[in-house]
Amino acid sequence: MVSLVGTTQYATQLDVTRNVRLLNLQLSRQNQQLADGRYADGLIGVSQRAQELGNLKSEIGTVNNYKSAVQQAQNRTNLYALTIEEIIDIATEAQDTMIKNRDPYFAASAAPDVQANLLLDRIGGLLQTKDGDRYLFAGTNYTQNPINGTISDLPAIYPANAVPGVDYNPFAAFTVPAAFPGTSLYNTANDFYINPTAAAPGTYDDFYNSAGTTLYTDDNEQLSYGVSAAEGGFQILVDAILRFRDATQDIAGNPDNYQVRVDQARTQLNEAISSLKSIASRNGYKQQQLTEVMERHDRSLDVLKVRVGSIENVDIGEVSVNIKNLQTTLEASYVITRDSLQLSLVNFLR
Repeated sequence: MVSLVGTTQYATQLDVTRNVRLLNLQLSRQNQQLADGRYADGLIGVSQRAQELGNLKSEIGTVNNYKSAVQQAQNRTNLYALTIEEIIDIATEAQDTMIKNRDPYFAASAAPDVQANLLLDRIGGLLQTKDGDRYLFAGTNYTQNPINGTISDLPAIYPANAVPGVDYNPFAAFTVPAAFPGTSLYNTANDFYINPTAAAPGTYDDFYNSAGTTLYTDDNEQLSYGVSAAEGGFQILVDAILRFRDATQDIAGNPDNYQVRVDQARTQLNEAISSLKSIASRNGYKQQQLTEVMERHDRSLDVLKVRVGSIENVDIGEVSVNIKNLQTTLEASYVITRDSLQLSLVNFLR
């Protein structure tokens, strides 16, 4: 009889011990969930919604890829904005230079041609701005330098004693290389500042592509942005300063004609500044578009993360209740184990 009772108590004790181990494991997992806020077994814990969770995380990856491309475009449009603003400042400086040097007697000792060349090279340097290995102002031909050497090295285009409106006409910007010589005195594309010797055949025309770069901002949604060094505003600006520089040939020999030529160059410079402001405005519109696209992607990410959280995250209140119930059950199990051990000792002493 004693042996039977001892065996039964031992079996009960084993059952209680196994139950305590299981309860402790469950309690550990519940505590982990309470600490992490997520299911302890990851996808296993939400297997019935694992495919949905995978799709949502894939969508998050796609949106982040689009965001990365848009961020890069934003950085470039910001560079465009800063560079164009600086070029407009140089154009304004050129206005002041022309006004101050309109008097041929003052200009005779002020070296306005040197001042003009410095302005040209500053503009040329800015139009060669790069983002990494990419020439920002090269149109769709962004692996090639859009500028033909140093602009100040261009020889005199408008000769001495040339009369505006008689010997040369108002400048009209070239829209494609084939437009040379147009209404100006530039004989060929090689005589102007846009690089005519692009490394890849056929890419010279791409310098004139002001549409710039096109990127996908979302599925089936594209946005183009970019500014080309060959755009009309830059051409008009460079030519206006060249006209001013070349007019200095008349300072000593034909001072009256010098003044006429300076006035004509300044009129063209005003046109250039107006055109540059339009380019800046267009780029600003692209900046706004990219900002709106980025904000839309941010909103999409917020929604996707909430949906992922609804699958992965546990109900903290429910977990807290489970922990309390497990702790209560464990306490009861410990009591049973204690009583069982006491009873076993009594039987043994008998």
